[in-house]
Amino acid sequence: MPTAAHSPDPVPSVRGYALAPDQGVDGRGPEVKCSDRSTGGSLALYRTVVDGQGPPAHRHTREDETIVVLDGTMQVDCEDDTWTGGAGTTFFLPRGLTHTFRSIEGPASILFLITPGRLDEFFRLRDKASDPGEIAELLRRFF
Repeated sequence: MPTAAHSPDPVPSVRGYALAPDQGVDGRGPEVKCSDRSTGGSLALYRTVVDGQGPPAHRHTREDETIVVLDGTMQVDCEDDTWTGGAGTTFFLPRGLTHTFRSIEGPASILFLITPGRLDEFFRLRDKASDPGEIAELLRRFF
């Protein structure tokens, strides 16, 4: 029986890269290790510090979030579940579920992964926004 010819995988639209610990992707701060633009939309990755309460409870319809604790202790609420974990703990927050997170007992260093990376554009634009109306429009657009 003949087999279908295998077509080659498409050529990626982005290039691979390496960043030093104190570098971020072009045009962004050192905490932005992968952006929507740098990965062709695949993901966004941040190395950041959470000191106390993180974002208010929210839900994404298109993005999953993953938090990996590097140092300190994080507490994460996802729908009816609450988890606490220190260095090495991974929390997965799937799209469609209401969630929030915070550090407890002091600041926590984390890797924060968003897949796909579209939400990175929200953070980029929010950092440039100067008035509350502009931020409210971004919230409507991305959430």
